[in-house]
Amino acid sequence: MIALAIMSAFEDFVNDPAGVLPDDAMNPDPQELDDSDLDDPALAYLEDAALPDPDRGCILAVIDDAIPFAHERLTLPGGVSRVAAFWAQDAAFAGGPGLDLPSGIELRGPAIGQLLQQVAAGALPGEDAIYRASGVLDFRRDSTPSTAYSDPHGAAVALLAAGFAPQDPAGRDHPLIAVNLPPRITEDSMGTLAPVSILASILFIITRARRLCRLVEARRGLSAGSVRLPVVINLSFGLTAGARDGSSLLERFMDAVSAVAAADLGPVHFVLPTGNNRQSRLFARLKPGEDIGWRIQPDDRTITPIEIWGPVHDGPPDGRFQITVTPPGLAPTTTAFTAPWQYSLLTGADGAELGRAYYTPRLLENGRWREGATVIVNPTCPQFPGEPWAMPGEWRVGIAPGSLDGVYETSVQRDEVIRGFPREARQSWLHDPAYRAEDEAGRPILSDPPASGARVVRDGAFNTYAGGARPIRAGAVEAAGLSLTSYCSTLGDGQGGDCLLPVDRSHGLSGMIVRGRASGGFSIQAGTSLAAPQFARWLAARLAAGDAPADRGAIRTLAQLHAAQPNPTPVLDGIDRFLPF
Repeated sequence: MIALAIMSAFEDFVNDPAGVLPDDAMNPDPQELDDSDLDDPALAYLEDAALPDPDRGCILAVIDDAIPFAHERLTLPGGVSRVAAFWAQDAAFAGGPGLDLPSGIELRGPAIGQLLQQVAAGALPGEDAIYRASGVLDFRRDSTPSTAYSDPHGAAVALLAAGFAPQDPAGRDHPLIAVNLPPRITEDSMGTLAPVSILASILFIITRARRLCRLVEARRGLSAGSVRLPVVINLSFGLTAGARDGSSLLERFMDAVSAVAAADLGPVHFVLPTGNNRQSRLFARLKPGEDIGWRIQPDDRTITPIEIWGPVHDGPPDGRFQITVTPPGLAPTTTAFTAPWQYSLLTGADGAELGRAYYTPRLLENGRWREGATVIVNPTCPQFPGEPWAMPGEWRVGIAPGSLDGVYETSVQRDEVIRGFPREARQSWLHDPAYRAEDEAGRPILSDPPASGARVVRDGAFNTYAGGARPIRAGAVEAAGLSLTSYCSTLGDGQGGDCLLPVDRSHGLSGMIVRGRASGGFSIQAGTSLAAPQFARWLAARLAAGDAPADRGAIRTLAQLHAAQPNPTPVLDGIDRFLPF
């Protein structure tokens, strides 16, 4: 069933119905991958000087935006690249080694090394020119040029995970495979477009990791299938609304990849951030007959969604699951769902459409069911006259009486502006008079007070991509004192992740110093997105050293053995990064 779903997803990627990819990015005639990458030096993944040790290597992989593949910290002495494969999904298709890919261009180590040599020889005016010469950055195209930014998210993430000083011998044993997601994926903070591109990215990484293992065998004269390098994939992306139970296609796929041992590749581990929304009031727990305020801001030119997920139950849906939505100043409207993917129109007093409520029941892998609904409200400020719109203010969303007993998790989808992209969205949030963000002294309240009666809660509002059974969830602590940062989400048990790493310098100094796109650049950034690549780096080092943890529990136990603070959640420190100043 999951295989069919993946195949369907890739058909969507190739057909691109949402228009994520520019027309000139599409590969008109994808070809099968052959063995020419083992014989042709121009198609090799790495130069011989950069091949990892077959016994001490571990492949690091990053899926993000604006990954600086030409950065000094991704090279060895002499300008030899450690980037085995880089896929820019939305770049103009130009042939080359990525003929099997549905779109974009692929760059491999020798080609990147040639560009670096041109810079060293003066044939290219500098590191910036590499991104233009390669086709990754093209200002003539109608898209957000995030690769041109001095401190993009992907640069910080990729270099925390896989950046080594050129003279550091450990760098050679940690080659990088990376994917640049299209700008529209990064811009879409609601995540509706991301899963298909991320699934394609994961398959690219696994395919290239296998071929890199075969290249090591060919160059070292080893038997076929004898080199099985482990892989650690960092995905510093996430959403704030969803089931959080591992049932989405992306979560199931990551679990399946990590659970199934391949004959020609080592174990594959995924690392994700826990999330940054503990204090954002985006998560509530309701029971039948209860509702919650949902504050939608004016001047929002994007749709605003909220998701409701009911309790897991036996047997197919029986029609009892219904929700009630009350727009500001209007009467409540209760859905009448009877079949999956039905929707109810939400209309104003004049009959104009304000939004829709979609019914999304889900059959879980254990044969049980979980019912859900997504309410999508129209923009409060339409782009053009005559377009549908909705009034701002306090809406109310509730569980209709008569619905199945249990807890209904209600979460608002992220709708905030991503830095560097058009500023059209405004974040909505949940309002509960019983919720207190600060105590009497003005200090933030970091945990849910017992018996407060608040329906809006902090605990459990973690990244909805991270609900599977196998990915490692990395949370953020303050370097001074190793206490959980105020924004770090928790997993429902009060813990900020499976492992914690320093990100903020202290309670008064948010963020950490990270490297920028240019080899000499840096910036200060914050968030659990920076904890994840630090943990990916640490895990890759342990796998390269011979440790072989089988699952998330074993990885956590291993982290406790090396932690600066082992309990209740292991806190790792000493990962390579800028020293504070």
